[in-house]
Amino acid sequence: MTNTVGNRESFIDASRIFTGHRALGLVSNHIPLVTRYIPQRKETLIVTVIGNSYHTYGSNKLNLLAVGRAHEDDITCLAGDNYRVYTASGHTIKVWKRSTELCNEFKGHEKPIHLMLPFGLHLLAVDEANCLKVWDTNAAEVNFELSFNPETFCISALVHPVTYINKILFGSTQGTMQLWNLKTGKMVFAFNGWKSPITILEQAPAVDVVAVGLASGELILHNLKFDENLMKFKQEWGPITALTFRTDGAPIMITGSSQGHLAFWDLEQQTLVQQHRHAHRGGVTGLKALTAEPIIITSSRDNSLKMWIFDQSDGGVRLLRERCGHKAPPIRLRFHDQLGEWILSTGLDSSLRAFSTVADLLHRNLGTAHYNQKKARRVGLEKAGTKMPPIITFASESVRDKEWDSIAAVHRRHSKVTTWSFHRSTMGEHKLTHQRFVDNMALTKSSATCVTVTACGNFAIVGYDSGHIDRYNMQSGIHRATYLRPDTEKSSELPYTRNAVRGVASDGLNQVVLGVFANGQLNTWNFKSGEIMRETNLEVAPSLIEINRHSGLLAIAMEDFSIAIVEVETGKIVRRLLGHDGRLTDLAFSPDARWVVSSAQDCSIRTWDLPTGTCIDYFLVPKSCVSLTFSANGSFLATAHVDDLGIYLWNNQSLYTQVSLRSLEENFQPKVAPLPGSTARSSCSEVKDGDTTEEDEQFASPEQISDSLVTLSLLPDSRWKNLLNLDVIKRRNRPKEPPKSQKLAPFFLTNTNSLEAIADNQKESGSRILDSSSIPFATPLTPWAGKLNVAGKPEEYAAVIEELKAMGPSAIDTEIRSLSPHLGGSTHLLSQFLTSISVVLESKRNYEVVQAYLGLFLKVHASSLSEEHELCKRAEKLSGVLKDSWSTLQSNFENTLCLVSFFMNAVI
Repeated sequence: MTNTVGNRESFIDASRIFTGHRALGLVSNHIPLVTRYIPQRKETLIVTVIGNSYHTYGSNKLNLLAVGRAHEDDITCLAGDNYRVYTASGHTIKVWKRSTELCNEFKGHEKPIHLMLPFGLHLLAVDEANCLKVWDTNAAEVNFELSFNPETFCISALVHPVTYINKILFGSTQGTMQLWNLKTGKMVFAFNGWKSPITILEQAPAVDVVAVGLASGELILHNLKFDENLMKFKQEWGPITALTFRTDGAPIMITGSSQGHLAFWDLEQQTLVQQHRHAHRGGVTGLKALTAEPIIITSSRDNSLKMWIFDQSDGGVRLLRERCGHKAPPIRLRFHDQLGEWILSTGLDSSLRAFSTVADLLHRNLGTAHYNQKKARRVGLEKAGTKMPPIITFASESVRDKEWDSIAAVHRRHSKVTTWSFHRSTMGEHKLTHQRFVDNMALTKSSATCVTVTACGNFAIVGYDSGHIDRYNMQSGIHRATYLRPDTEKSSELPYTRNAVRGVASDGLNQVVLGVFANGQLNTWNFKSGEIMRETNLEVAPSLIEINRHSGLLAIAMEDFSIAIVEVETGKIVRRLLGHDGRLTDLAFSPDARWVVSSAQDCSIRTWDLPTGTCIDYFLVPKSCVSLTFSANGSFLATAHVDDLGIYLWNNQSLYTQVSLRSLEENFQPKVAPLPGSTARSSCSEVKDGDTTEEDEQFASPEQISDSLVTLSLLPDSRWKNLLNLDVIKRRNRPKEPPKSQKLAPFFLTNTNSLEAIADNQKESGSRILDSSSIPFATPLTPWAGKLNVAGKPEEYAAVIEELKAMGPSAIDTEIRSLSPHLGGSTHLLSQFLTSISVVLESKRNYEVVQAYLGLFLKVHASSLSEEHELCKRAEKLSGVLKDSWSTLQSNFENTLCLVSFFMNAVI
C-alpha cells in the first residue's frame, strides 16, 4: 500500500489504463492502538496500524482523518504523544508531525524494534536484541544505550511511573521487573516479580501503583514504593493482552484477553463487575480509556476498531461506534449499484459487507450467515450456534432493492442458497433449495456452485454440481422452473458421472438461460418454457463465466488459461483470447463491453480489446488477484488479493486523459504495480498536533507571489464596497418620523432642571454671527493626514494606505473629506493622496481597495482637482497608471472568455 509520488509514478509505468486510487476495509492489525489528545481540536486522535501504513481517527465520530505515508516494511511498533507519532519499521524509527509529515528518522538499531515509549523530549526504543536506546527527538541522537541479557531479563513491557523523575520501569518475560534511572544510567531497584511472563505494564490512577498483566491471566496492582501487592485478580481467558483504567471518577479497571473478551473490575469492591464476551473476534490488542470520559477504545487483530460507552443503568458498557472490515480475506467482489458507489464483498469469515467508494463512514456489515438467523439476532452471533460456510460466490441486482431481497449467495459445499437485503442490510429469511436434495439420497451431498439474479430482480437461477439448474422467486423463495440437459438425471445419480454446472447466466430480457458445464458444453434454454434451444461445444472445460447483458456477450474462462467470448444470440464463439500463464480467477466487462479485464493466479491483470481481440494492457500485482469487478460507470476497477484484507480501487485513466490502446508486443515485459494505499477523503478535517516546545518551521504565505500579478487585499466587502454610497445609506437609515419635541410646561414653570441651565440659555440668547474661532477650516489635521502630509518614500505611502485599510467605512469617508482645503486640508494633501494611490497601483497590491478609495476621492474633491493645474497633471499621470494595470487584466479576461466559449460551443 502506498500513496507517495514515487509510487504514483510506478502505477503509471506499470499500467496504461489503471492507476491506484485507494484501499478500502483496512482498519487495524495486531499492533496496539495509540491515543493522542490534541487541545486545539478538543479531541482525542486514535492511531492504528495497517501493514506498512497507519490510520488516524477522530474520537468524536470515529471518522478517518489522515493516512500515514507508506513505509518500506511493515510497521512493527507504534507510539505517540501530543506532538508526534513514532513508527518503527525494520531497523528505522520515523517521526511524523500532523500525522503525515515526516520530520525525522532515527537509524542505529541492529534488530527490528518492538517496544517504544515517548519520554518528554526523548524516545525510548527496545529492539529484538534486547537493546535499549534513548533517543533525543530534537537532535536525532542516542543519549543513552543499555543492553540486557535476554536469558536473565528479556524486556517485554515498559512504563514511566508518574512522579518518578527520570525513571522507567521494565517488565520481562521472566516475570521480574527493574526500575532504572536513565539520567544516571543505574538500576534503582529490582523486583522479584512473579513466575509468569509480564505482558503489559500500566500506570494506575494512584501514585506509586502500577498494574501488571501476566501471561497466566493474573493481574496484580503493585506498590512500587513498598514493593508489595495491593490487589490480585485472575481471568480465565488466557493472557492479559491489554489494560486500562477509567479516569472519569469510576474506580474501574478494564482488561482484554487473547480470546476477544473484556473484563471490568471494581477496584473498591475488588470484584469482577461485568464481562463482555466476544467484544472482538480476535484477541484484544489495544485498549485505551479517554481522559475524563466514560468511553474506552479497543482494537483487535480482527481488523476492527470499536468505541464503548458506560451509560447503562447498571453502570455497564455498550457499543457506541465501530469501524471494521473483513476478518478473513475477501474472495468475491461485485459492484452493486449503477453509480459505482457500493461494492459488495464476501470473505472467508462467512460475512457479507458493503463498502462505499464515497466515504468510509458509510461502510455496512450485512451480517454473518447463520443457520438460525432469528436466534442470532436475539442472543448474538457467538451464541447462535454454528455459522454457515463461507460465501464463495453471489449475485445481486439493485432494481428491486427496496421491495424484497436483492442478493443471492452460494456457500461452500452447501446446497442451500441464502438471500440478503442490501436495503435493510441484513440476511433474508429464504434459503433457496429444491426438494430433490432432501428426498434423493444420491443428491443429499450435492452443493450449489454458481448463481445469478435476473435483470428484473425477480428470480435467482442456481447451478449445482449435480448438473441441475433451478430458478427461484426472490420474493417468496418458491421454486419456479428447472433447466436440464438430456443426461442430467442419469449422470447425477453417481458422483463420478456428475456433470457440474460451472456457471449460469440470463440475458437482459429474460428470454434465455445459459449454463456451462464441466464437460465443456454451453447450453441455452428458453427462460419461460425451460426447453433447450442449442448446445455449443467449447472444447475445453470452463471454470467461470461473466455476462454483459447490454451487449449480449458472454465471457468464459477456460481451464487452459484462455478466454472465450460467446455471442448469446447465436451461441457462437466470436473471440478467443490467449496469453495468461496461470489459472483464471475472475473476469469483468467494461460498461460499454469493449474491454474484458481478467486476472489469473500468475499475479497478472490483463485488459483485452474485444473489437481487435488483442491485449492492450498488462501489469502485475504483488499478490495474486482473486476477484475483480468494473463499476457500471466505468470509473473504478476493484480488486481483492490473496491473504489481504483490503479491497483496492483503481482509477480508469481513459476517462480523463489520453490513453494508448495499441496492442502489446508479444515480448512485452510487464511491471509490478504497487497496491493502492488508504487515503482520507478531501472532506476530512485537518489534523493538528499539540503546542510543541520546539520551533517548527511553518510555511508563511508571501504577501505577494509575484510583482507581475495583481494582488487583492482580501478585506470584507463591507469595508470598501459601499464607500460611494454612504450618504445614500445614511439617508435610508434615518428615522421615518422626526423626534418629538418636549411638551411645554405651564407658563409659571420653566423647562430647565437647574439654575445653571437658565444661565446657559441666557448666554445662548446673544448674537449668532460666527466668529473666526468657529469656522470649520481651522480644524487641525488628523493623525492619518499628518502622516500623509510628510510621506515621501514608497514604503511610507504604502503604510498610509495600510493604515486606511484598518479603518471602518465611516472613518475612511471622514479622513478623505478632511483633505479638502475648506475643512483644514490643503492642495498638498490632495496631491499626496494621488501619489500614494499611484504608488500602490504600480506595486499591484490592494487592487480593489485602492480603486474604491480613489472613487470616493474623485467624488468628494472633483471640483478642487479641476481648479488646480498641478492636481490635474497628477491626476492625468494616475490615469495612465490605472489604464496600464487594467489593460493587462482585461487582455487576460478576454483570452480566458474566448477559450471557454470555444470549448463550450465547439463540436468535437
